[in-house]
Amino acid sequence: MKKQITFLLLLTTTLFSGLAPSANARSICSPGQRGDVLWKGKWYPAQVLNAKGNRCYITYDGYSKSWDEWVGPARFRPYAPAAAQNAYQIGQSVKILWKGKWYPGRILEASGNSYFITYDGYSKSWDEWVGPARLSR
Repeated sequence: MKKQITFLLLLTTTLFSGLAPSANARSICSPGQRGDVLWKGKWYPAQVLNAKGNRCYITYDGYSKSWDEWVGPARFRPYAPAAAQNAYQIGQSVKILWKGKWYPGRILEASGNSYFITYDGYSKSWDEWVGPARLSR
């Protein structure tokens, strides 16, 4: 009888241990990470402010805090790290495409495949996050 109880306890522990969330489970995002968020059929650039389990609390680039929200994996697409040979460096002078015209500027920050830029001769209010498609050396 003692062997049967020990066996049942071992079996129960083994079966239910796989159902409990792991303390080492990886989140789909991390604070500071950048990516795109799906909203009403369109992808918008955003930054992760907080992460819990498989949910990310994000803020949309260029939108007020009233738009910040929790999103799951179906709506968050993290930026892949830029390939080393294509990456721009912080402080590097670049040309930035805006409304069909190239403007000189500099890279201020980089996160994944996104760059925070400043336009030469313009105020900080024009600084923005852009993807590599809008940059040229």
